[in-house]
Amino acid sequence: MALYPYIRAGQSSRHISHTEFDILKASHKFLRDDENSKGLQWNEQLAAKYYDNLYREFAVCDLKHYKTGNFALRWRTESEVLSGAGETSCGNTRCEHHAAPEGSGPRLTTLELPFAYEEHGEVRSALVKVVLCPKCCKKLLWKRQKEKEKQEAEGPSSKSEAGRGDADHERKRRREEEGVEDRRSRQGEKGLSERKKVRRESRP
Repeated sequence: MALYPYIRAGQSSRHISHTEFDILKASHKFLRDDENSKGLQWNEQLAAKYYDNLYREFAVCDLKHYKTGNFALRWRTESEVLSGAGETSCGNTRCEHHAAPEGSGPRLTTLELPFAYEEHGEVRSALVKVVLCPKCCKKLLWKRQKEKEKQEAEGPSSKSEAGRGDADHERKRRREEEGVEDRRSRQGEKGLSERKKVRRESRP
């Protein structure tokens, strides 16, 4: 049913038309606090009523942009709950196993994700459970795995550079020690020759 706000005289209704879906999009919250719907405005009451009808045990996700580490989450619809989609099948809506009959797909894994998102200008976070197949699990963890591999690849080179630095430092230390010993040796030889010279000069 389409809902129309108050229109002033002389104002065309063609330019203003808000449906219930528009109102829900503007007022919807992924997670709502326990609040008394009686004290809310009508649009907030509508969004709260819609929220109460959602099934929030498992979420479904969209992993289209998995390589950037970003993914979308939403709660399941009634038809998805009845069919078992996202609970007995993969929760990635783009996966071929999302609408697969129960027991016909690959082995599934239940994950509890720390989901951070921005809603109405406020940054929020929540733990959300999703069910994924092995292929989609890899997609979900793709960016984290790549960062780990990069760190491991950079690790040996950093260690080898540190090892080369230690070796250079050790060679420098040895050269300095050899230089000190060489100077001591030359000073000792010089002192010995001077003592011999003094002895010769002191003879009658």
